[in-house]
Amino acid sequence: MAYLVVGTAGHIDHGKSSLVRVLSGINPDRLKEEKQRGITIELGFAYIQLPGGNTLAIVDVPGHERFIKNMLAGVAGIDLALLIVAADEGIMPQTREHFAILRLLNVEQLMVVITKTDLVDAEWLPLLKEELRDFLAGTEYKEAPIFTFSAVTQAGKEEILAALNQAARELPTRRKEEGIVRLPIDRVFTMPGFGTVVTGTLFSGQIAVGDQLYIPTKNKRVRVRNLQVHSKNVERAQVGQRVAVNLAGVEQKELERGDVLTVEGKLIPSQRVDVSLFLLESAEKPLRNHGRIRFHQGTSEVIGRIVLWDREELRPGEKAFAQLVLDEPVVLQKEDRYVIRRYSPLTTIGGGTVIEPVARKHKKRDLAQTLEEMNLKAQGSPEEVIYLTLTRQKKLLAVEEIARQTGFSDKQVEGALAALQKVAAEGAEGGVVSLALHEGGPVYVPAALLKEWEQALRREINAYLQENPLEPGIKKELLRSRLFSGLELNGFNALLKHWEQQEKLAIVDGLYIAPFGGGAITGSWLEKIRAVENYYRDCGWQVPVKRLAEEALHLNEKQAAQVWGYLTRTGSLLQLSGDLYLPKELFLEAQSKLQQWFQENSDITVAQFRDLVGTSRKIAISLLEYLDRIKFTVRVGDKRTLWK
Repeated sequence: MAYLVVGTAGHIDHGKSSLVRVLSGINPDRLKEEKQRGITIELGFAYIQLPGGNTLAIVDVPGHERFIKNMLAGVAGIDLALLIVAADEGIMPQTREHFAILRLLNVEQLMVVITKTDLVDAEWLPLLKEELRDFLAGTEYKEAPIFTFSAVTQAGKEEILAALNQAARELPTRRKEEGIVRLPIDRVFTMPGFGTVVTGTLFSGQIAVGDQLYIPTKNKRVRVRNLQVHSKNVERAQVGQRVAVNLAGVEQKELERGDVLTVEGKLIPSQRVDVSLFLLESAEKPLRNHGRIRFHQGTSEVIGRIVLWDREELRPGEKAFAQLVLDEPVVLQKEDRYVIRRYSPLTTIGGGTVIEPVARKHKKRDLAQTLEEMNLKAQGSPEEVIYLTLTRQKKLLAVEEIARQTGFSDKQVEGALAALQKVAAEGAEGGVVSLALHEGGPVYVPAALLKEWEQALRREINAYLQENPLEPGIKKELLRSRLFSGLELNGFNALLKHWEQQEKLAIVDGLYIAPFGGGAITGSWLEKIRAVENYYRDCGWQVPVKRLAEEALHLNEKQAAQVWGYLTRTGSLLQLSGDLYLPKELFLEAQSKLQQWFQENSDITVAQFRDLVGTSRKIAISLLEYLDRIKFTVRVGDKRTLWK
């Protein structure tokens, strides 16, 4: 079943609402003021159940120049436009402006309807049709069908309905049918007994009753309480449908037209947007750099400024890459179409395509690189755009995040990544590598960046070990803080695991990163280690403090720190307290004597322990405290007993 969304367009009082009323049997003018004045002010909605089961939703827009912003909100998401031209007036100013807007938004299909045919002579209609053909010539709508219609006699009704039915049958599969939920809100109201209701055209994804959704610009989490499509309750709404969503968790006053209903974490609000921009030939005067504009996309209108990178003004008929700096954040996706109007006077002057929905501020000195990036993002293949994104980010990105940043679907991203991995496997430039996270799916990194990181890693390890030759390697957290502070721990560990599997490094005791294969300690450092070990062995139970041993062996502070650190880490020396170290052999000897003591005695005093091992009181106390810490003994008053 197809869901065709049709929008009207055209000059005020050319019969748009009358056409909708005759086609659907529904009066789209719902406001009292609209009915009294006979003009459309706000958006109106109707629907038609077409033969064969297809459904057609109609969005009726105002034609008055004062309400162009409402018109722009109405044509967001339409598949087909009905350009209405009254037979007695012909092409008028808002005919031209509405037509320009349809072109800027790249509306897929157009039908022209000449209304009020009962007010003109039959001879006039061929002339008007010829004028309309000239008007359409040279545009993407040059072959658009032209119909005639009278709301009084209803002549032409059946032909128009048949054409709409055919358009619904031929409606192509929507590009974002499987995409994330995205419903730009065009109306917010309260229903007694139900609460807040929002309406809009579902751009992508599906919405079901009970879904937990999100409104990014308001940071509001909401729940779908109820759904209606064409005034009927449904359990699920499909892409392309006009939907009314009853929301729990938000009040009417908290929302407004232009907000977007989506899934949390998928669309990020931004006040900087990179775009391609075309200034209409009808714009009359150039658009100056940093000029104030009104930005229209979806159902939103936001004031902002235009930043032109390579020129001081954009002349009518010219195209350029630019950045929009907006007063309020908007929620966009790559390839969204938009329209801009002058801040004052309110005229439509141009529009284009969103290239980077969450953009950074670009520096003037990087102009050439910025323009090259914009051109690639605008015209490049998914592989090229994704590789550029990964290279610029210098992070490990999952499919979902790549899709969010590039505007491609998950399937497009997965296909492009598979091709890029093949490039890397063949050893060619421009490939990417997949890394497995401990938690979550795979993440991706350019092969060139991975190699760059590996080289930096080796340099850092080697430099550290040159300064600290007796360390087993550099501590993981120290390495991360120096080289990979921008990576989350999960991603950092994935990198290390990859390099370990590739035999590029070794992970020692889960704490240290060392060169693969390590290395033996040789030369003067081995001599210093042996000298310290022998010195302690010669001292026996008359254990010296570390400072005295350093002086006796003529070791400076840095050398001593290296040697004692190594001997402690390898277990040759045990640090009893502060400056006091004990050889492992003496510790094992004391522990064995204690075991024998407790076979015949229930406790032991410090003096007894001192005499048992044959050392000083100070060393006896420090050793007993150490034994308490490792839960070999436990202190009870002034005595120790065996830990149970």
